[in-house]
Amino acid sequence: MLKSAQKTVQKPVLLSTLVFLDLETTGLPSAGFKPEITELCLLAVSRFALEQTDKPIRVQNKLNLCFYPTRTMQPVAARVSGLNKDNLFHQKDFDTTAVNVLQLFLTRLDPPICLLAHNGNRFDFALLRAQLLCLRGIDFRLLDCHGSSILCADTLSLFTALNDELVRKPPLNDSGFDSIDADISSDKCTPLDTPLSQSSPKKSVSPSRAVSFQLGHVYSRVFGSPHSNAHSAEGDCIALMDLVQHLGLSAIDWLQTNYSDFNKIPVMYTLPGTQLTTPTEFPYESIRSESRAVTMTDEAVKLSKVRIE
Repeated sequence: MLKSAQKTVQKPVLLSTLVFLDLETTGLPSAGFKPEITELCLLAVSRFALEQTDKPIRVQNKLNLCFYPTRTMQPVAARVSGLNKDNLFHQKDFDTTAVNVLQLFLTRLDPPICLLAHNGNRFDFALLRAQLLCLRGIDFRLLDCHGSSILCADTLSLFTALNDELVRKPPLNDSGFDSIDADISSDKCTPLDTPLSQSSPKKSVSPSRAVSFQLGHVYSRVFGSPHSNAHSAEGDCIALMDLVQHLGLSAIDWLQTNYSDFNKIPVMYTLPGTQLTTPTEFPYESIRSESRAVTMTDEAVKLSKVRIE
């Protein structure tokens, strides 16, 4: 059972860079199924740009990687994300090189750095930590360029806390005097236990709640239409960025006192041993290698038979 993430905050921190994170995966975790990451996106922007709610954010740093899964992929995850073992066949798996790329990307950003993900404490952060530690050992930590820990915060908790400010944004040519749906601005939220979910299918909260905090639902309530490229890692990161920018300084203030240390988030799972096998070949190269090995074995058997005769 996945434990709750550490929520105790020692003191407010003046964040500099916010990094929106989203993962697409092979499925939902269960006792007999340990999901893997099939796509990862990091979208990094300055907190000061997010405070300017009326200006497009021009300066953005992005990292988007796709990975070939080494284990089974649930059909529903493949259908929702559009990723499968066929179209990922020319991608490498989540290996130590990917870990190095991720760490190098973060060291280019202005610290302090805070990762943001929707339902991140229970899914994105927990799964990413699991795969990082399986590859690099239990002592591995993601650090910024000053050697300090990367911070993280869950936007599901953020949107729950600031629900009253998630009101519909008027169109750009609107006078501002049109009425806004009263039920949107007056809806209240009660604390809820975050469900164990993922981005493929997308993270959700209990349907019995009066207000849904599923990412797509929140976006539609605020902007009046669905966000584009839902269930792609980059598309969901952009949607999160738009919502946080809509909240502006209120979101920044909340995040600066409601963060966790990413390196202390409980992992989703562990695997036997200290490390996974880390293939350096592409999937099709592995198949060729296996085919050659089988051929060589067959030839060795034939040769031994000849010698015996």
